[in-house]
Amino acid sequence: MRTAPKSHLLRFVRLPQTQQVVFDSQQNLPGRGAYLCPQKACLQRALKRNALSRALRTSVPHALLETLLEQTP
Repeated sequence: MRTAPKSHLLRFVRLPQTQQVVFDSQQNLPGRGAYLCPQKACLQRALKRNALSRALRTSVPHALLETLLEQTP
């Protein structure tokens, strides 16, 4: 586990009313949040370990992380 300023990380949020997980590009949405580094290796590790689901305490669609993986150089 590494540390980095929040501005360098990707934030995902479980919205309080719908329990939906969304990417928070502005880093200001309300709800339970989790941060990931924007590197492809970090995203792959999070997907493999189901880390985002555990951090947000809800199921996270794999399509969300897979879409980010495709867009990450």
